[in-house]
Amino acid sequence: MQIQFLGTAGSSITVSRSNSSILIDEDLLIDAGEGTTQKLLKIGAFKKIRTILISHLHVDHFIGIFTLLWKKWLTNDPNSITIYGPPKIQSSIEKIFELTSTPVKSFPYKIHYKALDPEDSIIKVGEISVTRVLHPVYTLAYRIDRDKSICYSSDTAPLERMILLAKGCDMLIHDCSMPNSMAELAHKWTHSTPRDAAEIANKAGVKKLVVFHILGEMGDNYAQYLQDAQEFFDGEVILAQDMKKFKL
Repeated sequence: MQIQFLGTAGSSITVSRSNSSILIDEDLLIDAGEGTTQKLLKIGAFKKIRTILISHLHVDHFIGIFTLLWKKWLTNDPNSITIYGPPKIQSSIEKIFELTSTPVKSFPYKIHYKALDPEDSIIKVGEISVTRVLHPVYTLAYRIDRDKSICYSSDTAPLERMILLAKGCDMLIHDCSMPNSMAELAHKWTHSTPRDAAEIANKAGVKKLVVFHILGEMGDNYAQYLQDAQEFFDGEVILAQDMKKFKL
């Protein structure tokens, strides 16, 4: 199983980090923040994408899907694509298509929408497991099980149900928007700290923890995030960086 981080920043981009997007085995994309399409083209994976998992409809996780779908149209790519997401995924995409005068009827490919509404449970759809997490808009956390397993929290305040979703996985990619010293503010805005992520990772028994979704407003002191997680997690801690690739 191969994981490549295309974008790792929180709400705003920085010089070195674009918004959230994670590529799995070159065919599955989790979230599509700004810059996703260009990075897929750069690494030669653009035409291989068949499935997109959208965690929620905040701009930093979602807006890049439109350049991706337009590029598929403009390059006459006939391969259909399946988009999973929260309950309003289809209506939201179609509304933005309408607002941007996108000629959807001219697309040479089909878009299949799969709205997911697990609420307070964990549901499984093939290789994908999903649950709702704690954020102001309807937000999903995903787990993908292939030969190995990865779990992605998306944006969330610390949540016990993440322990169940991530149980025994090879890699947990968890929201660590603010350092431990700013826990109160992080929780107020329904985000997590490295300590929150580390404690969930320990209880879930995961092998690797990835510190992800670092807010650009927090500056470039990334080493602090790494140290904050390492203090509370017994396994390997990885600081997510744009374009970094891992094989599990």
